[in-house]
Amino acid sequence: MLKFTKQFAVYGFASVLGKIAAVFLLPFYTRVLSEEEYGAMAMIVASKGIIDLFSNLNIHSGVARDYYEKAIDRVKLISTGFFSILFFSIFVLTILYISKNFWINNVLNVAGYEKAFIVMLLTLPAGSLFSYFAILTRFKQKAVFYSIGTSLQLIIQIALTIYFVLFLKTGIVGVFYGIFFGEIVGIFYFALLNREYVTITFSFNLIKKVLIFSLPTLPAIFAIWADSSVGQILIGKYISIDDAGIYSIALRIASVFLLLQTAFGNVWLPFVYERYNHATFRKTVFRMFHTATIMLIIVSVNISLLSDYLVVLLSTPNYIEAGTFLSILTIPMSISILSEFSRIGPNITRKTKYVSYASMSGSVINILLLIFFLPIYGVISVPISLGISRIISYSMVSYFTFREISLLFPPKNVIILIFAIVSCFIIKYAGLSNILVFTGLTVFNILMMAYIYQSYGISGLFLRRRKAIGQRLF
Repeated sequence: MLKFTKQFAVYGFASVLGKIAAVFLLPFYTRVLSEEEYGAMAMIVASKGIIDLFSNLNIHSGVARDYYEKAIDRVKLISTGFFSILFFSIFVLTILYISKNFWINNVLNVAGYEKAFIVMLLTLPAGSLFSYFAILTRFKQKAVFYSIGTSLQLIIQIALTIYFVLFLKTGIVGVFYGIFFGEIVGIFYFALLNREYVTITFSFNLIKKVLIFSLPTLPAIFAIWADSSVGQILIGKYISIDDAGIYSIALRIASVFLLLQTAFGNVWLPFVYERYNHATFRKTVFRMFHTATIMLIIVSVNISLLSDYLVVLLSTPNYIEAGTFLSILTIPMSISILSEFSRIGPNITRKTKYVSYASMSGSVINILLLIFFLPIYGVISVPISLGISRIISYSMVSYFTFREISLLFPPKNVIILIFAIVSCFIIKYAGLSNILVFTGLTVFNILMMAYIYQSYGISGLFLRRRKAIGQRLF
């Protein structure tokens, strides 16, 4: 497990670097581009997120599932995935290019930014292949090479974006030039690392097997996207744009959980697919689940009690109300990370439709709750509805995992996590003095560090537990 921990740290660094790059470019965009240009760029970028889903059909997930299967020719599998992604992405690019006027004028309402839209279309095959080869590098367990490639791509993207937009005055098209050429450099780098796996070969049987795994995941991906976006849209419709902005600040700060989820996800599935047949697999997974719960409790409690200070530090006092939403958002964000564990049953048995069932059910409940409660209780209902949605999705997919592979994650871990966050929310608004709150938080952190030390030892969180105290708490 020490190897897993080291890879998690390296992939975590790569994820943090990507987030830093996004934060670095945000003030640059708002200062150099006009409000109209920035709005058009945001619309085109948002459309790219949805189009990407259909241009690669999540084929890389199906290839990843069979990567460690000994009965499958790995070279033929990866080559089949490569040519399939290339075909579908170019096909989608062609269709959208032919009908570009419709999308630009009638859907996105970004007339005058045709060139930016076209360059964005070029990033469809480039981005899909970049992601594909990067994922293969993860499965080869080359964490350092992965981080180098990701860093190189980001540096090229940032440098070219600044050059095109600031010096050549290209407008938002320069942003997509930066993305495109950064991905091209990344493709060459990662393709070179995986060159032994790509040959001129294709298997219809393999692509059929891959699509059977990947296609059912598309509704789940779309549902997750809708879950994250629909709240802001409805706030703007039922409440006000100002409140939507305040809530978006809370979401942006809560994205720290996405860094943890991305870093964990980068090493989790390769670990699962490689070791699920090992005799110690279940014991190891439970141990990691306990550890993840402990870490999420620590992070969530600190963010909840310090939410107001984090908002003021990262924005202005005008957005102080975002601290309330941030406290509650720690629940759905934490549950999203634990869902990485609960999905292993459908992933292992290839029944990924269950993940979509759970995600879509949660998303529908989220939207219904928002439509009913948002006009009555205001913005506070948005993070609460999202939390209920994620808990339902987690519970459903956990049931499917238990049914498929008889692996049941103890519900008391999630109950303790939610109880801890709700308690912090109550404490935060109970009118206690700051000194008392800070003292309690300090004592909590000291006790949790002592617990971690006694349970795992200083050699690492993912190593064996030394004391029975862990079993008593969880």
